[in-house]
Amino acid sequence: MPIIRISDQKKKTLEEFYQELTNEKATITEKLIGKTMLSFLSMVNTTFFDTTIYGCTSHYSLCIQAEDHWESGWDIVIQTYGDQKFQFEYKMPEAISPWRYATVKGQANTIEEARNFLIIAMTESGGWADNKELRNLYHKLKGIKTENHKFKLWLEFEEVAPEDWNIDDEGCNIHVDMEDGRHYGLNIWTYKFLEKVVHQDSATGQNLGGSYQIPPDLLVKELTRACIEKTIEDLLRIGDLEKVLNRSIL
Repeated sequence: MPIIRISDQKKKTLEEFYQELTNEKATITEKLIGKTMLSFLSMVNTTFFDTTIYGCTSHYSLCIQAEDHWESGWDIVIQTYGDQKFQFEYKMPEAISPWRYATVKGQANTIEEARNFLIIAMTESGGWADNKELRNLYHKLKGIKTENHKFKLWLEFEEVAPEDWNIDDEGCNIHVDMEDGRHYGLNIWTYKFLEKVVHQDSATGQNLGGSYQIPPDLLVKELTRACIEKTIEDLLRIGDLEKVLNRSIL
C-alpha cells in the first residue's frame, strides 16, 4: 500500500482513522470529512504502485511526507470540509523559496483534480526527488515527453494469416522484448472482441451466461502495429509494464 501512516502514529492506520469519523457517533461534518478523505486515500493507492508515501494526521488534516519521521516535517498538507473539495498546501524548496518556509496553496474541486494536485505538489516540493514513478506521472500530466524506451514487438496477427485478420474484432498474443533483456507476453483484445465474447457466453452459458469475464492483459481499439506500438510506448512512459498492467505478463 503506497500511503501508510508514520510509525509515530502507528496505533491506527490512516484508513482506520478516517473510517472512525464515519461511525454513527460522529457528527454530520465528521462523516463527510471521513468519507471524502477515504476516497482520497483510495485514489493515492491506485495512482502510485512503487512510491512509499508517509502520512500523519493533525486533527482531521492529512500531512504527507517523504520520510517516516515526525521530525522530518510535512511536505504537503491536505484538508477537506467534507464538500468533496481539497485544500492543498506544499512547501517550496529552499533553493527557489522567496523566503523561509514559503508555501503554495490551492483548491482541488474534484478527486481527479486532487490527483493532479498531489502529483504536482509532490514534484514541486522536492521531497521525492529522482523518483521515477512520480517523474513519469508528472511528465504525463504536463504533456512532457519522457525518455524513449526501446523495444521490439512480435505480433501474432503478422505471423498467422496476416491477410485474414479482423483488426477491429479479434484477440491476439504479442511479445515485447526490451533493450535491457526483459521480455513480456501479453494477451490483447479489441473492444469489439470483448463485446463478442460476452455475447457468446450469454448464448453458451459460460461465465454465468456472460455475467463476468476474466479480462486479457490489455484492451485496444484495433489490432494494428501502429496502435499497439503507440500503446506500449505510452504505457512505458507511465512505468514498467508489469507494474502498469499485471505481473503475469512477465
